[in-house]
Amino acid sequence: MKLRTLLFILFISSLAAKAQTVDQKNTISIGGGKECYNGHLGNSWFDPSEECYGFVSISYARYLNKSLDILASCSTGDIGRCREEGADISILNLYARMTTGIIAIKYKFANGYLLKENARLAPFLFMGGGINNLTDIWTHYRVNQGNYLTVNGGAGFSYRFATHYNLSYTLGFAYFETDGLDFIETGGHDMYMQHTFTLGYNF
Repeated sequence: MKLRTLLFILFISSLAAKAQTVDQKNTISIGGGKECYNGHLGNSWFDPSEECYGFVSISYARYLNKSLDILASCSTGDIGRCREEGADISILNLYARMTTGIIAIKYKFANGYLLKENARLAPFLFMGGGINNLTDIWTHYRVNQGNYLTVNGGAGFSYRFATHYNLSYTLGFAYFETDGLDFIETGGHDMYMQHTFTLGYNF
């Protein structure tokens, strides 16, 4: 009975939901997800059998106009890659703690032109830049420790289930502007991907 009551309250709240507009210019979100490596040591993207590592995040978005927000986010977690060296042998070639700060512009499809501004389901794109600090977790000298700049972008959507609250999913990608974080400087630069799930508060 209590579960039915709770679901009913959430349903009624969602009917009254409002988008982030000039009346609610700010959104703070907390959450987390998983991040996967793609580079000289192999590709861990979109393969459930490959290793991914978790992170936590916090972000702040500020309304600029109907179509654009400015977004600042910070996350910290682990990233790694285990490359197979033999039939039954695998070696952990990269394992690091990565703390990331990103500044980006978010383009909102719920802008009154493509979708209603108060649409409960609101997709978006974002593009910006980040700085990433990597430290070796096991001190095995598998990671070239330091700070690295990235170009960041991605897409996602948010669902506003109450006047001031939303749930969001973001698929983000990052391309390191400098190479060698895994001590390999030939070929393309390393990249990573993040799946992020957050709970946001609008005010």
